[in-house]
Amino acid sequence: MSINVKSGSDVIVIGGGVIGLAISLELLAHNVKVINIFPSEGDATGASLAAGAMLGAFGELTADDGPDEIEELDFRLAAQRYYPTWLQRIAEISKLPVFEAKGTFIIANNQGVRDRDSILRMKKEAEARHEPAEWVEPSDVPGLDPSPTHAPALSLFLGNENSVHSGELLDALRAALAIQSGYLRMDAEVTELAREGTGWQARMSNGTIIVSSAVVLAGGSRAVQCLNEELAQAAGVPKLYFGKGVSCILSDGPQITNTIRTPNRAFACGIHVVPRPGSGNLYLGATNFMGVDHEFEKKIQPAELHSLFDESIHQINTRIRTSRLENIRVGFRPITAFKRPAIGRTNLPNLFLATGTYRNGILMAPLVAKLIVEEMGLVEPAVNTRNPFQVLPEISTVRADVRKLLDVGIRDIVAFLQEPRSPLPFNRANELEWYIRSLFSIAVFDDEHSIGMRKMIQQRLADAPFNETMHMMFYELVEKARRDKATADA
Repeated sequence: MSINVKSGSDVIVIGGGVIGLAISLELLAHNVKVINIFPSEGDATGASLAAGAMLGAFGELTADDGPDEIEELDFRLAAQRYYPTWLQRIAEISKLPVFEAKGTFIIANNQGVRDRDSILRMKKEAEARHEPAEWVEPSDVPGLDPSPTHAPALSLFLGNENSVHSGELLDALRAALAIQSGYLRMDAEVTELAREGTGWQARMSNGTIIVSSAVVLAGGSRAVQCLNEELAQAAGVPKLYFGKGVSCILSDGPQITNTIRTPNRAFACGIHVVPRPGSGNLYLGATNFMGVDHEFEKKIQPAELHSLFDESIHQINTRIRTSRLENIRVGFRPITAFKRPAIGRTNLPNLFLATGTYRNGILMAPLVAKLIVEEMGLVEPAVNTRNPFQVLPEISTVRADVRKLLDVGIRDIVAFLQEPRSPLPFNRANELEWYIRSLFSIAVFDDEHSIGMRKMIQQRLADAPFNETMHMMFYELVEKARRDKATADA
């Protein structure tokens, strides 16, 4: 497969989040002309703007992570170490500051069934890499004031795990790009890509057609929507899902100067409170719900806010209840079918992909940009290094341990059902009854219906072998059991 991207070439970068902008800036630094296409209105549900932007190499670890996740941990850590240099470069070019909060406190309480194991894993892996990680008495964590019934048992301070203001970072990147020669921003959506000789033709929502030598798909969970089915199959791009995250901005809140967060829990990133510029200004996040329908999921459900506020008030600081709600945000975090980023060349010449970073896009962005430049052949890869997230062939050959997947997924289902604060909320007791009824029927009966259900579950696990799949199937099985019962009673 030929790679024809050369110095002076025109490259289309589709995507206006931190990753798309970082790639654009890196390409310009290597004398490549960039046509950066993204609609302004699309930013409202982009993952970047809604993100807490925790630069958490170790904070994202869980006790269940295996070799693939540890490989990603090392990439996140390399990105974290590079971040100060990258931020300084952006500030010097843009002349705009980017707020940064130093250090993160990880707390473990009894609300997360694996909190203790996960926080111990974080400390072990940090020490093995000579990164600062020290135990702190929970009562000494500044700004931590939970309900007495939710007091943490352990608290770990990760001194190098900072956070940035995602909105200010986006502003600084855009300002830095705007003054670069060779950069063109187009406010539109790419509706269709087509091959044009050795290059590509992009048709936009405003009717404009642009031809370039190469294209980088960096549009998050929507990255491959501009490819028709035939091109997507030929390119070998993975199937994309999204994790819908609801977060909010508070004012007049308690004084919290460092990020405070729990470990990742039950399909989500735990609860976290991140400082924002100004006294008492806080970012509060975040929920997670797997989906594929962006239009349907862009609206917020009351239950999502209920969990967010209940957990932050009881587990982080009870004074959050008297703060003022300034803003509610929704973002779609991109995740591939095998829960690994997909970065680099595809099966089609001069078509590149940069997505699937899930909860770590802002942290990984600077090094993702460097990987794309390397994959284009504009620079030689560093000695003895490789791209750990190649689109091909790793993604197509990954095989999941289904037994482990079921163990973790079912355990997380049970934990999810008990959020917030352990008693089963809403109508989940009834949902659990329908869910167990479905599984029991499938296990006991060998009729056509049960066999069909088993095949559906097996196919879903094969298509998307990550534990969040269990979350999606829970609701599908509940609704199918209800429909079947209604049909039988009719």
